[in-house]
Amino acid sequence: MKIEKLTMPSQRELFIRKVQEMILSGEWPVHHRIPPERELAEKMGVSRTIVNTGIAVLESQGFLEVIPRQGIFVADYQKTASVETLNAIMRLKGDVLSDNDIRSVLEIRWALEKLTTRKALDRVTDEQLEKLRGIVEQIRTAESFQEAAESALLFQRELAQLGENPMLALIIITFRVPCVAMWQRFCRIYGIEVLYRHTLKSWELLKQRDYEAAIEWIEQFTREALDGKYTLYDKDVKGIQR
Repeated sequence: MKIEKLTMPSQRELFIRKVQEMILSGEWPVHHRIPPERELAEKMGVSRTIVNTGIAVLESQGFLEVIPRQGIFVADYQKTASVETLNAIMRLKGDVLSDNDIRSVLEIRWALEKLTTRKALDRVTDEQLEKLRGIVEQIRTAESFQEAAESALLFQRELAQLGENPMLALIIITFRVPCVAMWQRFCRIYGIEVLYRHTLKSWELLKQRDYEAAIEWIEQFTREALDGKYTLYDKDVKGIQR
């Protein structure tokens, strides 16, 4: 299994993380005016430069709103959220998904995969299908859950690109962080081999050009992951024997 190098977070990263925690916990509610930069720097034991650059990042992520001559306020990030907001929340969680997160990701995946499958079957060649098979094999030979999850996402991205829908491919990549986290969770519970077999089945149905069967397979897996034998909910998987 591949072992990744450990790195220490910088002071700016720690500052950003602390502010995110205070906002997401409700300690700093929406529209709350946060303390001035000088006060934050003194209380957190960092330089004003770190506070200033950290606030700029938090503003770009959608957590803070800087209003000239008035101050810095907590933004209503649930209404103005961007991809940066989603990714920041996932990083703060350590890529750990709640039950609500899992259901949302599965529902998004279900909708996107139906679109990619329809578009791809209209255009994909046998040569392109063989390239896709290579990505499927990357899942089987993955040395870590992370690698397997990344390959599963790559399969979907390549499928979207084969359907000549670049915007759909971008949307899939936009949801990279929660999707990879979901597949990693799946692999930890059920093993990489199960993810490989599922993706291989999808590929086989594509090769057969059987759209109806492919869609049924997608829907079957989604049902099983939402409420069936491949459940990913924390409350349901604790008793599963690994």
